[in-house]
Amino acid sequence: MLAALVVVNLVLSAAIIRRLRETEAKLIEMTTPAASGLPLGGAMPEFVSPDGQVSSADLAGGPVLVGFFSAGCRHCPAQAEALADRAEEIGGGGVRVLSFLTAGEGETDDLAPTLRKAGLLVTEGDTSAMMTTFQVQGTPAFLMFGDDGRLLARGHELSEVINPQ
Repeated sequence: MLAALVVVNLVLSAAIIRRLRETEAKLIEMTTPAASGLPLGGAMPEFVSPDGQVSSADLAGGPVLVGFFSAGCRHCPAQAEALADRAEEIGGGGVRVLSFLTAGEGETDDLAPTLRKAGLLVTEGDTSAMMTTFQVQGTPAFLMFGDDGRLLARGHELSEVINPQ
């Protein structure tokens, strides 16, 4: 009798564990957001900056690192410093750097001097049309495009898109 109860208990336990694993897989599938942003290998979108300073045509023909920053972002100052610190190295490799800084009403653009050290800077108002164009969800964000204008790497830290030295 005891052996039969142990066997039934094992069978029921195995069934419960299998059901929990299936439920966990469904839950992960339901709560995992769809991949967002430009897909790796995707082409740089056509754009003209809000101030008319730069366009996608100006960046054609060489590797480009595009960075997105915002004045209210707590992680942006460290990434802006990292970009400025490595600007000479990045530029020496033939990579042009373009940064977009979003500063809302009442926010100061304290990052601007640091970002200007790294390359071309475009400052935007409260809404970032360029973030929408490049399908960027948050700041800081970096997109590395190759010679052919295709996305090679993306990330929230510079080290994710530029090989650490």
